[in-house]
Amino acid sequence: MVLTARVLEKFNGLKATAANEILDKFSDKGDIADYAADYLATLVKEGLIVGSDGRLNPRANTTRAEAAVFMYRIYNMF
Repeated sequence: MVLTARVLEKFNGLKATAANEILDKFSDKGDIADYAADYLATLVKEGLIVGSDGRLNPRANTTRAEAAVFMYRIYNMF
């Protein structure tokens, strides 16, 4: 997610967002690495990431289906 956010920021003008209150709705907010929090908050704010059952699962492996939905949302946004 962080790599994708960095690419979108560089090439498509995605603006980084502070992670303060945006990530509060996710129960696993504490599992997010400090360097990644602002990027994940930006992706959540833009609707590219919505989480599952109130979690972002930042330490879990991404499934093909999750990656496909993520790519589809990016494609439709830009």
